[in-house]
Amino acid sequence: MLCFFSISICTTEVYAQSNSTSRTLFENGTPLNTDNIGFFVAPSIGFTQMDGSNAALFNLRAGVSLKDRISFGAYFNTSINQINPQSETTPNVYMDYWSVGGFTEYIWNASKLIHMSFPLYLGYGEVQMDNEVGSAELGEANFFQVEPAALLELNLHRNIRFNAGIGYRLVGQMEYRNFNQSDISGLTGYAGLKIGIFR
Repeated sequence: MLCFFSISICTTEVYAQSNSTSRTLFENGTPLNTDNIGFFVAPSIGFTQMDGSNAALFNLRAGVSLKDRISFGAYFNTSINQINPQSETTPNVYMDYWSVGGFTEYIWNASKLIHMSFPLYLGYGEVQMDNEVGSAELGEANFFQVEPAALLELNLHRNIRFNAGIGYRLVGQMEYRNFNQSDISGLTGYAGLKIGIFR
């Protein structure tokens, strides 16, 4: 009798464990289909410093979102003002910067009026000295770049979100003129819009 009772308890525990489901990113058993795949474009302006000089950046990304929780796509980021590195000794030149690559993003509580998103950018970048007539013929430097960011998002409309936040640019090994990667790595403040169909 005791043996039968022990076997019954073990069987019940095994059965209960086999019926439990693990919590996953895509819960509630909803299959991934066109009803929960969205897409968007997200232009933004960034403000940062590179080698002691203020830099304004234009960032444009476009991607697809899965259940308005995970998104991924491509981005392009470029300077929109003349960057004057403090270490530069040649007169009448300024630095141009750009990077391009891909991103992935986690969106937390997207259905709330105010929520958070966490994009991670992975890309290739370049800096080059130019002057008023074009290239200053001073070469260029290329590098790998990673930038994690955190954005606060506000749902303005079901198809438009305003976002603002910060990212930290990490530049791979590079040397150009009188500066290196530590002089152009740093914080960037962002403000922009995300426009699309969010599902």
